[in-house]
Amino acid sequence: MGTVKRRLNSTRAQLETVEKELDGWTPKIAQERQCINSFILTLKEELDNLQKLSNEWLARKIADHEAEKGRIMEIFERINEARVQFETVLFDRLDRLKPSKIADYKYDLEGEEERRVRRVICTPGTRVRILDDIITWANNTSPGSPDVYWLFGQAGSGKSTIAYSVARRFESAGDPNDMIVLGGNFFCSRQFEETRLSKCIIRTVVHHLALKCKAFADQLSHVDFEAVNQNVRAQLKDLLIAPWQASKPDWCPDPLNPTPHYLIVIDALDEIDGTGGSEFLRVLLEVIDENENRLQGLKFFVTSRPDPNLVRHVNSLKSKQLCRLEHVPPEEAQRDIKTYLMVELPGCEEIEDLVALTAGLFIYAATIVKYLARGGRAERKKFLTTLLASSNSSNVQKKEKSLSAGMPFTLLDTLYSQIVEQAFRDFSPEESGWEDRRSILHTFLCTAERTSTSVVADLLFISDYTDVAEKLLSDLHAVLYCEHGRVLTYHKSFSDFILDEDRSGNFWCNQAMHHRLLADACFRCMKDGLRFNMANIPSSFVLDVDDPVLEDTVKKNIPPVLNYSCRNWSYHVSAAASTISDLQDHISDFLQFRALFWIEAMNLLHLRGLCGSMLRTAHDWVIDSQVMNAVAVSQSGKQIVSGSDDGSVRVWDASTGDELKVLKGHTNRVTSVAFSPDGKQIIVSGSEDKSVRVWDALMGDELNVLKGHTGLVRSFVFSPDGKQSGSRSLYIRETKSNYHEEHTGWLLSPDAQYRLMFVPPELLLPDASNILTIPRSSRAYVDLAHSTLGLQWTQCYHP
Repeated sequence: MGTVKRRLNSTRAQLETVEKELDGWTPKIAQERQCINSFILTLKEELDNLQKLSNEWLARKIADHEAEKGRIMEIFERINEARVQFETVLFDRLDRLKPSKIADYKYDLEGEEERRVRRVICTPGTRVRILDDIITWANNTSPGSPDVYWLFGQAGSGKSTIAYSVARRFESAGDPNDMIVLGGNFFCSRQFEETRLSKCIIRTVVHHLALKCKAFADQLSHVDFEAVNQNVRAQLKDLLIAPWQASKPDWCPDPLNPTPHYLIVIDALDEIDGTGGSEFLRVLLEVIDENENRLQGLKFFVTSRPDPNLVRHVNSLKSKQLCRLEHVPPEEAQRDIKTYLMVELPGCEEIEDLVALTAGLFIYAATIVKYLARGGRAERKKFLTTLLASSNSSNVQKKEKSLSAGMPFTLLDTLYSQIVEQAFRDFSPEESGWEDRRSILHTFLCTAERTSTSVVADLLFISDYTDVAEKLLSDLHAVLYCEHGRVLTYHKSFSDFILDEDRSGNFWCNQAMHHRLLADACFRCMKDGLRFNMANIPSSFVLDVDDPVLEDTVKKNIPPVLNYSCRNWSYHVSAAASTISDLQDHISDFLQFRALFWIEAMNLLHLRGLCGSMLRTAHDWVIDSQVMNAVAVSQSGKQIVSGSDDGSVRVWDASTGDELKVLKGHTNRVTSVAFSPDGKQIIVSGSEDKSVRVWDALMGDELNVLKGHTGLVRSFVFSPDGKQSGSRSLYIRETKSNYHEEHTGWLLSPDAQYRLMFVPPELLLPDASNILTIPRSSRAYVDLAHSTLGLQWTQCYHP
């Protein structure tokens, strides 16, 4: 009974506090005023009811207990309903900012998720000097104090843990000496897509600040919220600077008695996709520098990697404070790491050796802790013995020297190498099992989007290798983990390690070649899985939106690996090595036999809008992958003809670069091409198939095939006049043993009167009179004394 009595009194006290706060609220619109009045009225009525219950409680009998519980619940429900209606109106406009809830440092991370993202405060006793420096800067609200504190250091140096500790410290200004409170924060993370978008940062911070500062929230009611979709500079101007400036009279009515300032914490900008983080920080610093007086009352704590361009830009700012983690004295960093390891590895006898091994790199210590967390005592002992044995004192000194020279992951490479080698310990590089596992590892890191072990296995193998992929993931638990069915890395440094041949050795991933492998896998999956009427829709007269079972049918008939392949084949094609010619066969087969089925599947996946751009990617890759052996320009300069390794002759628009015609007929690589010099649309091509073919460039028709050569046709030339009764005379040279002696090396002007350029014969270049070739290597002598540069040159040359 006493518990219920205390609960009633506590609830009544809280509601009375809310009532007092609402008395000072100034509504901006009629709907707000109506909701506030309704909420206050409900509070007063239910407070009276609670007071009656409280007064009657001692006279109540135990038999009435359940009935009274019901009455209390009804009161709470009525209050909650009024509160929801009030908050819906009050915060509707703030929700239009589209904030990222996950980017808030207070986002509720639990269990494995919390351990992976590692949003934790600094271990007590570590980073003491740096935290004191930041706290002192933040609490200095005098006009001369810098507005920006930039903490930067290499990945894995502990920036995010420091940022989290700072945010926690100033969340509620619990320290009576604090002159500042946390106004807003944004914690970028690879783990969550929306936290990797720079456009989310300002609108999230503004949302937080509005919840903390009532005067600022009032001014946001006048803001055009279309700014949430604009660039960073526009967001800063319209969503932050303008309303903050307008709120100053209410926020700080008495300059002699200022209210607390607000701290904005933005962490790990290097995790923003592409160059978005660097660009955001550059714009932020410029805007702060330009609007120093208008942002009075706000201070910004930012962490990122030390981008050289940003370092120069930050150094040019008038008001800033910097902290470089790599400049922390080694003895201080090692002291902090020792404290951290003693907390995480209690009873470990090798602490001192491990501290020396880390050389001040926190990611090294954290990775060791992750690796040891899953092993037994004997396994931990064996691992530490091997790790320490591979890094004797002389090597440590050498690596520490490398570390100071700007290679912070030299030590980390040793640890990553041991972790990977341990995962592959049951196989030698000569065994197929070793290569299979390396392909799985590379695929974990190279997929267009992080995906599951089953999709990775189905992409790489015909039979079911999911158990192999899952076993490898388990063996690499210190560097990889699975979240919501997706394989992720704890830290980008591991991907960097695998993608660098000098660092990872046998485990290196050649990205261009592996993307070619994955592109081939996608085409194979689509070849096996795509068909007409993928979803088995019974009637073409029923709209998709009217089919209640369509979504389930799509999931059943488009399994995850086919789903991935349909959506991402172009990603792997664009990243594949362009010198791999056999990928063209897969693309050709796909376009000829499965393109329509693929478009149908993309429509079922609600992604039909991507089809055009994906097909353009395939087109661009094919064009870029063509190995062109010969190029010629038409007499008018408006067209270009090329001969390629794939046996095709292609005609291009010289001004736009568009492909106009593909002339097919040769069965081997085309080694020479030429336009007729009389301006008529005639093209001649020579090939290693021992033929010369004459084409109508306008229509694309093959006019003649000249056969009978016993060698490979390397070059030919039109007669200078090109006017012999309806046909063209050709001087053709075949590839023979004495070819080098026959080639004079001189390239002639179109009328064959002037020598334009000499090219050494050993380069085996064609000598058609209307081709001017500039070699990439060796030496060439140019005699322009007797050359003419006419209109053709000005039409072809676009500086």
